[in-house]
Amino acid sequence: MPKSALRAPRNRAISAEAKFERRGQILHAADELLKRHGYSAVSVAEVAKQAGVAKGTVYLYFKTKEEIYLGLHQLWVDRRLDAFAALLQDSRHSHNGTAIGTAMAEVMLSDVHGLVTASTCHSLMETQIEIEAAFEFKLKLAQRLGTLGWQIEQHFPHLTPGSGARLLVRAYATTLGLWQLMDTSSRWRELETAVGLEVFNADFATELRAAMIALWRGALDDLPIRKSR
Repeated sequence: MPKSALRAPRNRAISAEAKFERRGQILHAADELLKRHGYSAVSVAEVAKQAGVAKGTVYLYFKTKEEIYLGLHQLWVDRRLDAFAALLQDSRHSHNGTAIGTAMAEVMLSDVHGLVTASTCHSLMETQIEIEAAFEFKLKLAQRLGTLGWQIEQHFPHLTPGSGARLLVRAYATTLGLWQLMDTSSRWRELETAVGLEVFNADFATELRAAMIALWRGALDDLPIRKSR
């Protein structure tokens, strides 16, 4: 057998680190296209071209276009939870319902574009994303929420086990729900001021801050705080 036949294909990521970087490269390309053109106008071939890889390479990491965007949503969620965890661990940050609710809102608002992907992905999980991929996403999300929820319970020891994660679920659902109800996409923009739809004609950031503060104040403000040593 010629030595050339034993060589790995050109540009194929071999190490775990290289595979991680290649996956990130594909996700970044998809995110750029999504921002410019929207979900329905983007194909796997276009993602591959934007990423500078072969179309077949994309399929080594994601079975479908829908799974690419699920991967984007997973990345968005991880970054939001990482940012919130950092705030929670910062001893300079006030740990009361108003402060935590405000911080949670700001974390969510730091990348509003990710909410577009989030809304799309939750619809796709019902119809087009394979159940195995959807299950893996939800399992990873549950694990992250459980870990961060436990940290919240350490600050507020009178919270019952598991209630920290439930608060995070409510915050996540509230954010997505408000975003979907107050849709400001081009399709609905011209109807924002229509008679009868006034209740939806409000600023998303303002409403999200109010909702997060109400959620966290209601859950935490009557509870004692465990001081950091």
